[in-house]
Amino acid sequence: MEPATDDLIPSTPHISDLLREAIRDLFLVYKTIPQPDGILFTGRLLADPERSYAEIERRLRPHGYTVVLGREAGEDILLAQEGLIEPGATGNPLLNLTLLIATLFTTLAAGAQADLWGMWRAGTDWAVLGRALLTGWPFSLTLLAILGVHELGHYTAARWHGVRVTLPYFIPVPGLGLGTFGAFIAIKSPMRDRKVLFDIGVAGPLAGFVVALPLLLVGLALSEVGRRAAMPVGTVLGRSLLMDAIMAAVGKPAPNMEIIPHPVFFAAWIGLLVTGINLLPVGQLDGGHIAYALFGRGAYYLAQITVFALIAAGLLVSSYWLMWSALVIMSGLRHPPPLNDVVRLDRPRHILGWLAILLFFLVLIPIPFQ
Repeated sequence: MEPATDDLIPSTPHISDLLREAIRDLFLVYKTIPQPDGILFTGRLLADPERSYAEIERRLRPHGYTVVLGREAGEDILLAQEGLIEPGATGNPLLNLTLLIATLFTTLAAGAQADLWGMWRAGTDWAVLGRALLTGWPFSLTLLAILGVHELGHYTAARWHGVRVTLPYFIPVPGLGLGTFGAFIAIKSPMRDRKVLFDIGVAGPLAGFVVALPLLLVGLALSEVGRRAAMPVGTVLGRSLLMDAIMAAVGKPAPNMEIIPHPVFFAAWIGLLVTGINLLPVGQLDGGHIAYALFGRGAYYLAQITVFALIAAGLLVSSYWLMWSALVIMSGLRHPPPLNDVVRLDRPRHILGWLAILLFFLVLIPIPFQ
């Protein structure tokens, strides 16, 4: 009697069984739940979450799966998601350089606004234009240094952790104003865990602050003072707790007097204002990265409270905050989790995270312009 045809075909294990067998010494599976885009395993990690994730990722990657690890209701959740997340291109450095040069000129023009207006009224030549632009270099270089170091802090931390990232993109704004809308980097590969998320998020504000603080002190020493009643409209800058403490320590300005800001002081003041805004614990801002790394999904509730506080501040303190509340709402309040959401921050990072929160309150300027 000949064997049946089916008996001649070796049985092929289901892919879920293959994946389960591949991780059996790292993840104790309680339940397997098929998903439209992969397979969900619930169970318990058998070793350190950080090392386990790296090894599970290494074993499942040849099968074409991306690993997402989380924890819910006391159980570890492992999603083997079909497809691999390939890092994107890190851009063209020539574009970064071009934008930097353009922003240098627009911030030079912003720092030389008074001279340029005078030249425009008088109708002078190109040589006078060049000399007028050169008066803007203290403001321009100070502001670009703070913004650039801030973004390079993010860039360096990302490269340290093997995250693909672009060089900083500066945003030039021709005309008056500050001459720029700031700078940003683009992350081209996913965040592996909360430690990576925290390090990249906190590196920018801390690096920018380390540069902005001494430049603020230099600018303060170069600034003059004038009687408050005689100050022209629009020259009074708001102060943070940190600035109040610095001015009290150096005795400048005297009572009934006000700072006439030197361009270096004004640029450093802008740098610290931007640092405070970036530390708002909302969405994809630096503060949002830090908040998620510290509190996980609880960061969403903190983001909601922050938005309500911004709206209240906009109605009661300064309309400036209404603009920022609208911007953060449009950008989104919820922060996406990293691939490995089980790893928690170590004690040094926890301490640094709370110091970053303290820094937010120190540099926050409730009424930026008076």
